Amino acid sequence: QFKSMNTNIDRYQFMRGILDSNCTLFYAFLDKHMKESLPIIYTPTVGEACLNYGELFTTEHGIYISSADLGNVKEVLQNTRKRNVEVIVVTDGLRILGLGDLGA
Repeated sequence: QFKSMNTNIDRYQFMRGILDSNCTLFYAFLDKHMKESLPIIYTPTVGEACLNYGELFTTEHGIYISSADLGNVKEVLQNTRKRNVEVIVVTDGLRILGLGDLGA
């Protein structure tokens, strides 16, 4: 199924779907097909995914708080469905993987 897809972005979404539903299967697939899947889950395809992030279907992985939310951060945080926060990442949005702030 992976090889029959026409574009790398389709393969990226396929891989993200596997990761979202079965983490063990994702890493087993990655281990078995490292050469063909690494360019899909990392550069260059992840750059395309970042550029088109708003157009791609993804499951919820977190919450984005921008400077426009100043004064409303508590309300924004209360809107998240995730109550068991394990990791918090704070960035200035300038350089992530050398891509800049493409995913926001």
